[in-house]
Amino acid sequence: METTKKHLSIKVIYWVTNITFWIFVLAAILGFILAGAFMLKIFDKTQLHVGIPVAINILEQGTLELNNSISSVEFVEMYGKIHFIDTDPEIGQVYSLFILAILSIFFYIFFTFRKFINNVYKGVYFEMKNISLLKRISYALVGVWGFTVLYAYFQYFYLLKNVEFSSIEITSDVQTYPVIVLVALFIWVLSHIFMKGCELQEETNYTI
Repeated sequence: METTKKHLSIKVIYWVTNITFWIFVLAAILGFILAGAFMLKIFDKTQLHVGIPVAINILEQGTLELNNSISSVEFVEMYGKIHFIDTDPEIGQVYSLFILAILSIFFYIFFTFRKFINNVYKGVYFEMKNISLLKRISYALVGVWGFTVLYAYFQYFYLLKNVEFSSIEITSDVQTYPVIVLVALFIWVLSHIFMKGCELQEETNYTI
């Protein structure tokens, strides 16, 4: 029985994917435990940091000394995190739902991608099961994009509309990461290229 020699790049991708997957699994387990603790209100008061995908402007001006000159500067359209000092348990419950959702989606993507890479490592390229895996990844990425949009507008209306600072201005510039849709589209197109390759392979087999 002949064995096909695997290219070095395929071996590297295979091992990197599997190692990364299991590292993510360990991190996801910790994330699920943390989210569960928030859901059950185990933490009475804790320090919670969450990302704010909405641009803010710093109203205070600063000075920049450069090349023997002084200029007035200010920070605009900044993105960062908000720190809940002694987080209220109800707020922790709200954000635990987002943690559970995003971890679940990314686990599905990693798991599906790992199956795809394992098939490639075994020499399975132009087969419908691989094409199906690529399509599922592209659809899941669209789901990630939808989640980021939901999260961004949730942060804007639920949180930032109720935050008051004297030195910052909350803008309406919400970050929605459209590049995720482009990546999903690329993978979806790639799946159709694989599908065409599968059809050509079947035609070749019938010809032989």
